[in-house]
Amino acid sequence: MLKFPAPFPAAVFVCTNKRPDGSPKPCCADRGGVQLREELKQMARDQGLEGRVRIFASGCLGGCERGVVAVSYPKNELMFGVEREDLQKILDEAVG
Repeated sequence: MLKFPAPFPAAVFVCTNKRPDGSPKPCCADRGGVQLREELKQMARDQGLEGRVRIFASGCLGGCERGVVAVSYPKNELMFGVEREDLQKILDEAVG
């Protein structure tokens, strides 16, 4: 295994997992995870933060019943019920 330092100091992973139709558990894709990730990514671009934070799509992070889930590194914060109103705060805390 080769290891290299990340070329950015912070990362946010937003769950975009899509469960099969009829699944008994909800999924972040159906709750807007894909759109929230795209919006957060665009906000980072618009604010000139591309070299300071990367926004990634993620598979299931658990906690599906609590709404869209995201995790921020290096702060190691797991966030549940992420909504559009939370995006700027998430971005500020990731680069702050």
